[in-house]
Formats: sequence, C-alpha cells, structure tokens
Amino acid sequence: MQLACRAGEKGFSLVELLLAVAIMAIALAPIMDSITSSFQSTNAGEENTILVNYAREKMDSILAMPFNQVPAGPVLSDTVTVYGKAVDRDVLVELYDGTGGSIPDINLKKITVTIKGTQLATLMANY
Repeated sequence: MQLACRAGEKGFSLVELLLAVAIMAIALAPIMDSITSSFQSTNAGEENTILVNYAREKMDSILAMPFNQVPAGPVLSDTVTVYGKAVDRDVLVELYDGTGGSIPDINLKKITVTIKGTQLATLMANY
C-alpha cells in the first residue's frame, strides 16, 4: 500500500501515524469503558455472593438451635470480615403469624439476617 509521499519514498508520515493513533484511541474508548464496567459488576457480584454466604452461615447456625433457645428480638448479632473490613451481621427474631392475622403464633418465628444491606429471611416452626 502506497500513500502520497515524496518522490521515491515509501512509508507513513508522522502526521498520518498520529491521525491513525487518534482514530484508534477514539474507537477503543467505549470498549475500555465497557471492560471497566464489566469488572466492576463482577466485583459487586462477588461481594454480594460473599455477603449472602455469610448470612446463610448465620441462618444455618440459628436453625440448628432448638426452637425454645432462639430468643425473640434483635439478638445473636456478630461481626465478620469482608475484604479486610469488619461488617456487622445483625439477626432479628420475631414471632410470626402464619395465618395472616394480627396475633403472632408462639410456635412460629421469623428469622432475618442482615449484613451490609443484604437481607435473608426464613421461618422456624415448633410443631
């Protein structure tokens, strides 16, 4: 491929090279932005998975307890380390009415584990 050059010379001029690099930079900017967004989404998903696993771990330890030893109220909270930072893992146990009425059932407890905005809830029954 020959471009307009001085007589007998072949190759690219500095201006042509700079123009080509500028066009490539403009074309690659959206691609790089997309890659950066992808990495951020992956990191956020990874952190969310870790938080859900910590919540499940706490939930499983509570569900393994006998029903009458799980007290109602904000209890059993602790702190875990996520990416080198201490994060509170809060547990709320409350009596729950499974029939939709206003009087809670003493044999049914709703357990909610919250860690850094991520919540996991389940019911525990004594039947």
